[in-house]
Amino acid sequence: MINHMGQECNSNDLLMVVSGSFPPRVSGSSILMANLLSGYPGRAMVLAGNDYFSKSDPAFLSPCESRQLLVPKYVPKIHSHLRIRNPYWAALAIKWEIKKYLRRYQPKAVIGTFPWDVFLVAGFLACRESGIPFFPHMHDLWTENLRPDSAAGKFAKKWEPVILKNSAGLLCMTEAMQEHYGEKYGSVSFLLPHAISEEDFRRAPTHMVLPKLEKPTVLFVGAVDPAMNQDALKVLTAASELLPGDYQLVFCTASDADTLRNLGIASSRLQVRYVSRKEVQRLQSESHVLVAPLSHKNCSKDEVRTVFSTKLLEYLVSGRPILVFAPEDSYHVRSANNGGWAYPVTEDSPEALAKAIVEIVENPALAGRLVDGALREARSRLAKQHAHRLEQWIGQRTHPLVSSREHASKLSPRLA
Repeated sequence: MINHMGQECNSNDLLMVVSGSFPPRVSGSSILMANLLSGYPGRAMVLAGNDYFSKSDPAFLSPCESRQLLVPKYVPKIHSHLRIRNPYWAALAIKWEIKKYLRRYQPKAVIGTFPWDVFLVAGFLACRESGIPFFPHMHDLWTENLRPDSAAGKFAKKWEPVILKNSAGLLCMTEAMQEHYGEKYGSVSFLLPHAISEEDFRRAPTHMVLPKLEKPTVLFVGAVDPAMNQDALKVLTAASELLPGDYQLVFCTASDADTLRNLGIASSRLQVRYVSRKEVQRLQSESHVLVAPLSHKNCSKDEVRTVFSTKLLEYLVSGRPILVFAPEDSYHVRSANNGGWAYPVTEDSPEALAKAIVEIVENPALAGRLVDGALREARSRLAKQHAHRLEQWIGQRTHPLVSSREHASKLSPRLA
């Protein structure tokens, strides 16, 4: 059998991924998984949901085989509401579909991606009942980001320890996340950092490119999230009012200007756009400063401390300088300080942020050093090298681990 990269692979050497979103649906996690699987040396197949809150981009192509799970495909809005109100029943509906694919394709292992909680639980249950090794891939923290009294919070409290303690191995995005789950559960984990596809890296410049926009432009790309960046975006818009008169602030986000204004995110300098990934990448290479904000207050502190934002992958290969606005103990700031790939601002004030923006725009030598650091960081995150490491690690952990349905049941007692 030939895989998507034109290489020979065994028919029983399939890695299956269960994810709530995948190309052409655009979300942080679908970009993350598409990048990683673009470098996977074996055969991979994704069982994907139809994330109701993400948008579709026909130009965002899958790097491997994919199948769309029928339940969220045909009733995405209903399934989305069920996921919020009764996540366990939403997970069961998907579990039966996953089991059909497991019987048909007999994968050597399954990766379940989080933040889609019902897909993670459904994949775990299906694999447990089928005797197939299961690996949770945590793009974010779980229980730490939810209200304990909510349906999702109660669901997380029940299932997080079961899955993270009883799976074949845990995949973490940062060293800080590894430390967090190691202390919490003693989990055996594998560091699988956010990866950049070979194609994106080949298109990257080898040094800083000059901005093409006429006015000095500060660009933010990403979703607005109360637990991650909402208060930081308020500070950013306040900082924009303190910039010299010709500066402009651009947000590329799914939220419109009225929605942002109702959240207190507003500025006379602000332009809000939702454009294709290709247009976003063009804007990133033409803007003066790319900002990655994380919350200082009213946030999920553990998430801010451990997360690496997916939008940074495109920032790193843009050829333009990056500014990280985040708490001092965040992974963003610590990584930026260690690798020199961004200018860190840790003081939670519009004045400090505005001062840093102007310094980067008006100091080409500083901007050039930041871009050089970003390109070094990008090279260290090439998908091919990390996907090869992943294949080897999964191979080591799956060979003797789960050889029968009985062994799988012993690893993880039934809770349903």
